[in-house]
Amino acid sequence: MIDLVNNQDRDDYENEVEIINTNIQEEHRGYNLFRVLLYYIIIGFLGWNIFYFLFTSPLFDITKITIYGTNYLQDTIIINQSELNEPVNIFHFDLEKACKKLAQNPWIKEITMKKIYPNHLEIGIIEQKPGTFLYHNNNYYLVTAEGVVLEILNQFNNNLSKYIITGLNVNSKRPGQVIEDQEYKEVQRIIFALDHLFPDQFYKIEVISEEEFLLFHINNRIKVRLESGEQLINKWYLLESALQKINTEEVPLQEINMKYQERLLIILPD
Repeated sequence: MIDLVNNQDRDDYENEVEIINTNIQEEHRGYNLFRVLLYYIIIGFLGWNIFYFLFTSPLFDITKITIYGTNYLQDTIIINQSELNEPVNIFHFDLEKACKKLAQNPWIKEITMKKIYPNHLEIGIIEQKPGTFLYHNNNYYLVTAEGVVLEILNQFNNNLSKYIITGLNVNSKRPGQVIEDQEYKEVQRIIFALDHLFPDQFYKIEVISEEEFLLFHINNRIKVRLESGEQLINKWYLLESALQKINTEEVPLQEINMKYQERLLIILPD
């Protein structure tokens, strides 16, 4: 027996199959969307918990601080100015902000900071080098060779074995400010000459004017008047000879004047 199927029945069947397939695809699409949403929810939940753990756990509090490169600054000053005197999470700690705060300290020339996880911070310091003491208005200004004021002291303590400079008006400079006077620059040339030609023999330089300076020998009987550091370099042999003669023969002396060309003048007391 042969069953005959007309075209209408075939079309109805195909439409029914297509509808079923469409429903299955929609069900799969909805299921996949649900899986994606669930995946992101789980990832977000795990990420939040990890984030919360990293930023709140005591395991990541900075408990070890290594400071290197300091000869004058105390570690406590660096720690306080970096706001590290209380526990700080290493992820919260702002390196750039801390470096900017430390850079305001006149003693600090350069600074680097490095985080070493989970709880270690390294601080590298390059300090300014103290050059001289400037005495002005009953205060001692500790200054670098470049003229940067490092500290202002009420009492003198020359543990640093630096020259004392008098007669220079520092105009109430504050720590961190720079002395740019021409006289101070010339004083540095004189100090350079003394350090290389007469080390440890003079301790004080008085500024008389831009072209006149008075040097004080450790032997308080001896004072040397000159115009510049260049003059001291060019005529050092004359001064050396005079100093040897004075120390050997114990000549009474008021001062040695080097301001004359090709000779120096030994002035005796009246």
